[in-house]
Amino acid sequence: MSSSTGSLQVLLETAQRARDEAVGDLERARQMADAADRQALALQEWRRDYQAKWQAQFRQAGGVEIMRCYQDFMLRLGDAMKDQDVKVAQARALQERCQAALLERERKVAAIEQLLQRRQNEWQRAQDRQEQKATDEVAARQHRASPWRGDAGGPPTVS
Repeated sequence: MSSSTGSLQVLLETAQRARDEAVGDLERARQMADAADRQALALQEWRRDYQAKWQAQFRQAGGVEIMRCYQDFMLRLGDAMKDQDVKVAQARALQERCQAALLERERKVAAIEQLLQRRQNEWQRAQDRQEQKATDEVAARQHRASPWRGDAGGPPTVS
């Protein structure tokens, strides 16, 4: 095969490694997004539980100071939930970018594989033509050298 095929093979291997790295990047991004989702859900659940606990507490006996502490804590918890929502959105955006990068790298690998296959087919056709030419030349030489070359194409007849 030609050196261009060898170069394409090297290019293909490089593209495949890049694609494999993109698969890993996507998996890590997916794990981060899932962890961010779980954290957001945990904060929401904790807030529900905390609200239920304190609502019951307020029914029994609630002073102004306890109410203020509750409200301050709920504000901080709300801020934490907003921050976590931002982290979830960022993690999902990263996951989408990784997915797009993977898709692009897969397309590149497929294009290089297709080009490599085309070059290999061209090389094989050239080899086949060369073989056919060599076979035709041998047959032509044999035909010219043959004592049986008569007009009828067979051995000469004795009359």
